[in-house]
Amino acid sequence: MFTKIKRRINTYRSIKHKGFNLPITRTNQGLNDNENYLNSSKEQIDHLVALNLINETSNILDFGSGQGRLVNGLKFADVKLKEYTGVDTDLNSIKWCKRFLSGYGQKFNFIHLPAFNARYNKSADGLQEIPVENNKFDLVFLNSVFSHMMSNDVAFYLKEFNRILSKNGAVYLTAFTEENVPDVEENPIDYLNETNKNGSLHRVRFEVNYFNDLIKKAGLKTELYLHQHIERSKQSVYVIKKA
Repeated sequence: MFTKIKRRINTYRSIKHKGFNLPITRTNQGLNDNENYLNSSKEQIDHLVALNLINETSNILDFGSGQGRLVNGLKFADVKLKEYTGVDTDLNSIKWCKRFLSGYGQKFNFIHLPAFNARYNKSADGLQEIPVENNKFDLVFLNSVFSHMMSNDVAFYLKEFNRILSKNGAVYLTAFTEENVPDVEENPIDYLNETNKNGSLHRVRFEVNYFNDLIKKAGLKTELYLHQHIERSKQSVYVIKKA
């Protein structure tokens, strides 16, 4: 939800590519190419389908929806849902999505959540509960969100996910996790051959066992763990459910 804003997002413009509305100013690192932008989302959607985490009856919460990369991926992959809700802390991203993606033909909702984050929303007043009903969602999806949060924030939102998940619902998330490293570290030096030149919370890395403890304390359990599964970013993938 904590999208990286290098330049002000133009909420009144998009570009057309293969019939899709794509943002001009991209908030996703390394996805300026239109084909890569669509394919990066389709790869994750194909994974969700393969894991039986989404189908035409699913209610999905896209936590950190940004400029609707997942929405474009759903359209590109021709995957149908019951309902989609995108949540992001960046108001301009939400405005852009409402303007250019709401008319795609499925039930797409976009919610602005002005939650505090030391990197993306310093002016907000603390963390905030997600304004949705309990036990509503079959899937909570978040890509590269916990990679920009410290432990307290992660713990808070894991508990929120437990609250809003349906009985058999699942969370699909990505994070930087490794063995035999400090429990949590902001911008670790030379991690993945990248120097720290990108400011606060550019890359937050967790020790695997420590991250698993955060999941357990939130009343959740890990169903699947794939180390560095996302090839582009080297983030690991977790699928977690209610304990």
